[in-house]
Amino acid sequence: MNLHLSKRDILKKTAQFGSFTFLSKILGIIREVLIARFFGVGAISDAFIMSFRIPNFFRQVFAEGALNASFIPAFIKTVKEGKREQSNGLMTLSFLAFESVILLMYVFVFFKTEWVIRLIAPGFSQEQIYYAIPFLRILFPFLFFVSSSTLFAGVLQSVNCFAVPAFGPVLWNIVYVGSLILALYWHLSPNIVCFGIIFGGFLWMVMNAFFYLKYGFRVGKITSDVVILFRDVLKRFLPCLFGVSIVELNLFVGTVVASFLPTGSLTLLYLSSRFMNIPLGAFAVALSNILLSHFSRIVLYAPRRLNYYILEVTKLVTWVILPSVLFLMFVSEPLFSTVLLVKSGNLQQTTMGAGLLRTYLIGLLFFSMNKILLSVFYSLKDTKSTMIASSISALVNVGGDISGMLLFGAYGIAGAASLSGLVMTVACFYFLRKKHKFRFYSGRYFDFLWRYLAQLLFVIASFLWGHGLFTLLIKNTYCSHFFINGFGFWVLTGALGALSMLFLFYTKKMFGIKLHFLDK
Repeated sequence: MNLHLSKRDILKKTAQFGSFTFLSKILGIIREVLIARFFGVGAISDAFIMSFRIPNFFRQVFAEGALNASFIPAFIKTVKEGKREQSNGLMTLSFLAFESVILLMYVFVFFKTEWVIRLIAPGFSQEQIYYAIPFLRILFPFLFFVSSSTLFAGVLQSVNCFAVPAFGPVLWNIVYVGSLILALYWHLSPNIVCFGIIFGGFLWMVMNAFFYLKYGFRVGKITSDVVILFRDVLKRFLPCLFGVSIVELNLFVGTVVASFLPTGSLTLLYLSSRFMNIPLGAFAVALSNILLSHFSRIVLYAPRRLNYYILEVTKLVTWVILPSVLFLMFVSEPLFSTVLLVKSGNLQQTTMGAGLLRTYLIGLLFFSMNKILLSVFYSLKDTKSTMIASSISALVNVGGDISGMLLFGAYGIAGAASLSGLVMTVACFYFLRKKHKFRFYSGRYFDFLWRYLAQLLFVIASFLWGHGLFTLLIKNTYCSHFFINGFGFWVLTGALGALSMLFLFYTKKMFGIKLHFLDK
């Protein structure tokens, strides 16, 4: 089996992985709309969001973050060396060890639910705690299913199978959305939605386990060699636990601090952060997942080549993320007024939600770069640098959350997350240069950047002119409401956005823009 990926393979698999992730995000948009309509914006919605935040946070940091970053490089090495028995044994031991810890965590959470909620959401009222207790008891097992899925997915990614792991969240979201529709239509208890989340997670795990067996992997013997390999995984896992998912950690800390804000603020922070995560998940997370496996192989035979990849990946991330930021900023207010909060019709909540989304978007480029840079560090098996960088970023975030909340309320929390993302990016580049003697070709990057900004400025002007002209032409017609305040707005804006991206792609050479992963 050929485990090497060419740049065409990387882009193809990123597109494949990203398309499934994007589909998952689209379903996620539908999910968030249904959540807003089913739970509203108040004590119940705050309780549900916080209860699901707890297992979901551990999923992103423990399972999809640290577990992936520490397990995949070690597993790839055994596969590359053709030691299939060791591979099976490492997977078996990792599964038994990590899932046992999660089961013990669940026992503790089940019997000490109120204590956990008071610890995680110290600002919650008694009413919010009352709603949160049954939610958390039902939802926490989701972590067991999704962490099991992550281990199976790590094995599949090691043999360059990315489509199956990418489809898992799509399957889960289908079940999740289905449970919300049933609950809305039949006016069922919110607990039904919680059980839908759990059932979707179970199906996700079963699917990944099926393909794990289909690719010829099995339950393996736990030998002394396997134990040594697992110790190596564990040694990297502990620093990764803190370092690999700083975005999620910062957002979670912000959620904890937000429990002291007026009722509904936590829900608005959650909704705005979820929409900020659409391009992050559909592109940056997809690309970082592909590159973690690819970088882990490059380090084995040509580590200096990572200099070039860091430059080109930085250019690619900038090229994709900047238009995404501008587009989401443009549609932020209609997103809340015509989609998320259309039922409540609360102008203050609409304005606040749009403002929070724009504040989060300021840090999106840095959040995206951090995903890629962390993949570089973990391919180098350097967890110490990321732990230090993450610690600095987390301190900035916590300080910013507290001071920002006191000065600016929820906006201060969103701003602190963006600032911590910038600090993390700077720290990662510093450690790459200082510790690993990597060069970042800043001259080449800034030459690309000014050319791209010139191209982008032309596209922005064209987009605004086209959107404004069309709106003006239909202003006093019978379809004006449809295109200004209804579904037609999204048809028009989405079409212009897609045309803008096509223009950016096909006019690259005219502006002298060279992108390794997109050029033939």
